[in-house]
Amino acid sequence: MRYSLAVVAAIAASVQAHGVVSEIQGANGVNMPGLSVQDGTPRDCASPLCGSEADTSIIRTREMGGKASALGRTQGGGAVDAGAAIAMFMGGGAGGAATGAATGAGAATGAGAATGAGAATGAGAATGAGAATGAGAATGAGAAANNKRGLLDALTGGAGGAGGAAGGAAAAGTKTPKGTTEKGVAAAAGTGATSGLPTTADDGTITMTFHQVNQDGAGPLTAQIDATSGGTDPAAFQDATVTQNVPGIGIGGLSAASVMDFPVKVQMPAGMTCQGTAGGASNVCIVRMQNSALAGPFGGSAAFTQSTAAKKRAVEYNLRKRHMARGILGKPE
Repeated sequence: MRYSLAVVAAIAASVQAHGVVSEIQGANGVNMPGLSVQDGTPRDCASPLCGSEADTSIIRTREMGGKASALGRTQGGGAVDAGAAIAMFMGGGAGGAATGAATGAGAATGAGAATGAGAATGAGAATGAGAATGAGAATGAGAAANNKRGLLDALTGGAGGAGGAAGGAAAAGTKTPKGTTEKGVAAAAGTGATSGLPTTADDGTITMTFHQVNQDGAGPLTAQIDATSGGTDPAAFQDATVTQNVPGIGIGGLSAASVMDFPVKVQMPAGMTCQGTAGGASNVCIVRMQNSALAGPFGGSAAFTQSTAAKKRAVEYNLRKRHMARGILGKPE
């Protein structure tokens, strides 16, 4: 425990910030930038001086309805506007393609390759939350070694960390290539007019990439989904299950990892159907993800809709619930 507290104290004394949902990957093959993403934001830099924190969402309940929306605000673009970002994707109109404005004293720089196609994917297989391996449970010195190894994984972005504390196994991340600068908003502008929004898998799960900028942009993350207001009403968000998470020590959104991309998966609540409208799109759901950083929380958001099969499942679930309440059918699955 002394080892753990010493490491936590060392990191807490030197943390900067942040992390952001950089992209959502639809089961229909449609990829879309996160709703707060701003072109020109450096993805290969952990320092706030380079502008790398410009599009991280700062999500504080007390600020919603004031200087922040239900999706928070960014240092580079102000209140996150889901409608504007979706309009940009659906038709290429004015929206969330921000300028990549720098934060702090420095200007955002770099002209590297876009991150959209290079986002971390499911190749980083989910693993247990620091679970011991081998034929038997570790005891004594072996248990202590496993505890240290699990903490180290959580600190450095390894696959065996404690990221599952808020739900979901911790995923292995990939280092963001040197020279990478965000270009995904302009690259995707207007493509939604023919492709539509990204969809869930048929089981109602969505897959995203979370870019961890620096130490307190870590997991574990929590998720909420708004199925009705298009990301405008804080009260419309319902808790959702994170089934694949970002590693972290479970305290204050901390780890020693930085400039890494992690695959994240979220399961829609049973019976939820996407009914929102935003940015010229209908049947919209908005997912919001955040960590527990003391200076934040930090995170991001994304837009999606349901696959036909997922919506059918949700409708059938609701019908079974109603029938059960009337005593017609048994317990819903």
